[in-house]
Order: sequence, then structure tokens, then C-alpha cells
Amino acid sequence: MMNSEAQLFKSIAIGSIISKISELPVVGNRLLQSQVPKISVIELKQLLDTQSSNLLLIDVRYKSEYELARLPGWVLVPYPEIQSGAGIAKIKQLLDDKRQRHPNRELHLVVMCKAGVRSAKALALLKEAEIIGTNVQGGIDAWSKEIDSSIPQYSMKSISEDKPRQVKQRSITQRWLFGGGIAVALGTVAAVATVRHNPDLLRPAIQAGIPLEAGSQLPIVGYAIRQAQLPQIEVKQLKQLIDRRDSNFVLLDVRDLDEYQVSHIPGATLVPLPEIEKGAGIDKVESLLQSRRLIIYCTSGQRSARALMLLKDVGIEGTRVNGGIKAWNEQIDPSMPRKNW
Repeated sequence: MMNSEAQLFKSIAIGSIISKISELPVVGNRLLQSQVPKISVIELKQLLDTQSSNLLLIDVRYKSEYELARLPGWVLVPYPEIQSGAGIAKIKQLLDDKRQRHPNRELHLVVMCKAGVRSAKALALLKEAEIIGTNVQGGIDAWSKEIDSSIPQYSMKSISEDKPRQVKQRSITQRWLFGGGIAVALGTVAAVATVRHNPDLLRPAIQAGIPLEAGSQLPIVGYAIRQAQLPQIEVKQLKQLIDRRDSNFVLLDVRDLDEYQVSHIPGATLVPLPEIEKGAGIDKVESLLQSRRLIIYCTSGQRSARALMLLKDVGIEGTRVNGGIKAWNEQIDPSMPRKNW
């Protein structure tokens, strides 16, 4: 790998991968909301009925929205103020004041907006200032639908403060659609390249139910998403299966013959990835399985993922060993001979 490319990967914090991929259309809002603590409006109603004095309730909508529809007890701190830092200072002061009034109570910060997106963004900024809070899922819209229908619903198109953001959002969308947007694209390309080398970075988003359809239109990301969706087993779990002589699984090693001869996990059968790619290996796997569970490993996980995807395309499901034989060597058998890893 060229030094410049290595530096590019190094410069991207792992935590930023999700934020960069989230800039793709469709993905962002759901992904963002999955990263912060959340509460449903039904759960919030129960808290308000029983523990309202323990809560600091912050509404981060625009003032004109607040005037259209508001809930009693909520303090308005618009999201732009939080972005500027003034709102963070205000919330800190509100928390301090409430702690002084109720020194023996555990306080909880709850943040709400119209639908749950700005409040999630606000909580992410507050977290950087070491202020932890909870997001109201669905925002005041959900409250109106599920708790109190007398609270009016409204469209953001009628909110004057939001007009500049709407124009900016259309511009960003157009840049994505027509291939521009260098500032956004460079960060996302770097993230895409990183998930190509480590698709498991996408696993938390997939487990959270985040829709990654937009990203999957990019071939590299689409492949990474498929790889991150594959079932996997930890080496300690595999060791338990082997120790109890479980006969309901087939352990497949998809490395090359010379690697297998140096060392392999006990009980593994060799079917190199190139054989699977050519088709002959698929026939061999089918003859081995006989309705048993398939578990596949390689050195670290890349080749086993490729093998599983090829097998899945012909209707054979399986599980890969997370970390491959390297993880087995590190966690189970450090005495195992190694070859080029």
C-alpha cells in the first residue's frame, strides 16, 4: 500500500466511519439516532407521571415550532444554539441549578425535537461536553400521534428558520446525485475504503437495523455490507463444539494447501477458496455437509467471507470463524505454528 493511502486510512478515526457512511442518502438519520440512548413517548409519559422532578426536559426545535406546538415543562434551547456552544453552556447551568434544588436526586436529561433527528444531533454534541442524555424517539410528532392528539402537527416547510437548511440539504442531495460534492465525497470515499479493508465496522449498524441500501449501490460498500451480514462464531465457541465432539457441524479450512500443512484447527477439512470459486469446491462442500452445519475459517476472515458468499449464492448457508486461525492461535493455542501471519 502506498504511504499516502496508508496515511489516509490512519487519519480516519474508527468512530468516524459510521458518520461518514451516514452522509449517504437514506442512511444518515436512522444511523444517527441509533447511536444515542433513546426513550419511547410511552415510556416518557410513565416517567413524567411518576418522576417528573428528576427530569430536565429540553426542546431543541426552533422558536416558531415551539410556539406552534409545545409540551408543558420543556425548556427551549434551539439546536443552532447547541451547535454554537451557547446552548451547551445553558444546559449545563440548568442541570447545575436543578442539582442544587434537588441534591439527593439522580437527574436525567431528556431531549426532544420534531421527529428525533435534531435531538440526536444535540445529544452527540452534548456528549462531547460530557453531558449524557436520552433522545425522545419520534419527537413531538410521536407524542401527538401516540399520547395527546390535541398537540398540533406541522410541516417544516412552514418554518421560516429552517429555510436555509432546506436549501443546503437540496444542494447536498444534488451533489450526490450528480457526482459532485468533493468535500463530502472525499470523507466518504476514505470511509468506504476503510470498510473495504474492515467490513466488520458496519456490523453495529446492521445489528441496529440501519438501512444501508444507499451505500450498497457502491460496489465496494455493497460487498462490505454482505460480508458484515454473514453469521460468525467466536473461536471460544468453536473450541467448545470441538471439545464436546459435536458431530453436527463440518469445519472447513479455505486457505491454500501449504498453509493447511503448516497448521490447522483440529478436525478441519481443506477446501481451498480457488476450488470453490471454480465450482469443484462447491460440489465437495455439498458432499461433506449432509445436512450438517457449515463453519468456515481462513487466516483472518477475508477468504472465509468470500467463500461463504459464493456458497450462499448457490443456496448453502454457513458461519465464519471471527478472526480465523489467527484468533485461534491468540486465544486458544499459542503454540500453533504460523505461516505469514
